[in-house]
Amino acid sequence: MNLIKVFRSYDYQKLARLNEVVHNLHVKLYPRYFKPYNYSEMEVEFEKLTKNEKYTFLILSDKGENKGFIFFEILNKPSTPFKNPYKSLYVHQLSINESEQRKGYGQALMEKTQQIAHNEQVDCIELDYWIKNEFARQFYQKNNFVLERVFVRKNI
Repeated sequence: MNLIKVFRSYDYQKLARLNEVVHNLHVKLYPRYFKPYNYSEMEVEFEKLTKNEKYTFLILSDKGENKGFIFFEILNKPSTPFKNPYKSLYVHQLSINESEQRKGYGQALMEKTQQIAHNEQVDCIELDYWIKNEFARQFYQKNNFVLERVFVRKNI
């Protein structure tokens, strides 16, 4: 019997805890840009985020234990003189508890997100990840995401 559940949640305290893994990875890879994880500060930030109606948060639970979450929004990109209009589901974060990675939980969250994208009739799912995050690159490549833009930075 499959006990995996993916559900919408606006429980900012749970989300702040589930965010710790991905945040710590960012701190490890890019300490210049990311502050050390602080639960109290994350709780305040996620409380603000969950009040924004355009954001959706899904938590994945297995046998009653929260394993990870995904945070996204649906964007309607208007027509401009430069670009055609399109509708996108933009993933802000995907995080799976460290001890639960490579067990299919990220895949389950992505599949649920793709179902939502299909139901919302979006044209594409978009996201970005930090270049040193090799695990993310492999995961998204496995899920048929293709590189379309490159963001570069020159530190001064």
